[in-house]
Amino acid sequence: MQSFDDDQGRHWQAALLEASFGNVMLIFSRIGGEGVLHKTLDTANYGEAEQWLAGSDDAALRALLAEAKPWG
Repeated sequence: MQSFDDDQGRHWQAALLEASFGNVMLIFSRIGGEGVLHKTLDTANYGEAEQWLAGSDDAALRALLAEAKPWG
């Protein structure tokens, strides 16, 4: 799990979710906010996604957050 701030200074957490057919999703939840967003990652497997998340910076997370869709 990674914590980061968006361009408006709101605090978010990004976590991985192993989905069906080997897909991995990045789940975004805002601290003190409602709703959850998700974005499918373009990684080969969960292990690769873990490495990507561990090495990602706030700018990379903000870029994926901008593409994320509401959960449900």
